[in-house]
Amino acid sequence: LSSSIICVDENLIIRYINSTAEILFGNSASTLIGKEFKRLFSQVEASTITDKLPGFALQGQAMTEHDATIKLANGRSISVDYTIYALDDIGYILIEIKPIDHQAQYLRDEFSQLQKQASQQFARGMAHEIKNPLGGIRGAAQLLEKEITQAPLKEYTDVIISEVDRLQTLINNMLGPNTAIRKEPVNIHEILEHIRSLLLSAGADQFVIRRDYDPSIPELLADKDQLIQAFLNIAQNAVQALDTNGEIIFKTRIGRQVTIGKTTHPLVVLVDITDNGSGISAELSDTIFLPMVTDKPRGSGLGLPIAQEIVSGHGGIINAESSTLGTTFCTILPLEAA
Repeated sequence: LSSSIICVDENLIIRYINSTAEILFGNSASTLIGKEFKRLFSQVEASTITDKLPGFALQGQAMTEHDATIKLANGRSISVDYTIYALDDIGYILIEIKPIDHQAQYLRDEFSQLQKQASQQFARGMAHEIKNPLGGIRGAAQLLEKEITQAPLKEYTDVIISEVDRLQTLINNMLGPNTAIRKEPVNIHEILEHIRSLLLSAGADQFVIRRDYDPSIPELLADKDQLIQAFLNIAQNAVQALDTNGEIIFKTRIGRQVTIGKTTHPLVVLVDITDNGSGISAELSDTIFLPMVTDKPRGSGLGLPIAQEIVSGHGGIINAESSTLGTTFCTILPLEAA
């Protein structure tokens, strides 16, 4: 486990610490259990984790901070992502801390972005080459249909025309959004609620969609229609991954000091769409955002690449984390003041 896990009671006294946290803080569990949580950190410089814990104990709502700098009691400063959870059944608070390797993360993001761009350019080039003759095939089929007098033979031209139309729709999807981004103040929860209504109207008896929203998130500047398309693609992917007793969770949070590519954003909106399906296969985990890559029987392999392109056009990124217990797509959007 790469995360340090610490559990504290209502008085913020450490009651559990895992082996990774022992290494991070340079002390054994037997030494740390029973100590005040704040003793893990420098008493000279303020720590956002220790500052937020008292308020969290009162609110009990999960919170996350990305790319936070913390100074340990031994004087070492590190950059981390951390999340605070409430364990309501036992009255404890769980803190998960993940150290960040900025250079490694930057190289991974850079390589992934270059790979996606190359694949998308290839797919678009192929789409343009295929699209041009399709119009001629459709026109020829329509002319042929007018010359045919026998009804059974017209069925063949109907098949040609319908298949050409299907291919043209597929190619238009491969070409991605063909309109410029028109930014306006939008409420991220209105977008998610719209998508939730669409999904439930199509399969209300097959799955449930739970919501875990941060109501304090302000409006952001974005293209509402494009974001609806992006999140709908992600959510439909989640629906397709479900088995029986399917559950999807829409979660929103604010992130601080989050780096996307070479840019660090003071504030971002984090939108997690989580399903409890069987997860993404290991073979596809590194390629799911590439065109035509899918493990769904009826999937086109275009929904996620289009979503990624839309979000990228807004200066954001979509990350995926998957296991046999399910998959979470985390969309990060810079929070530009509306």
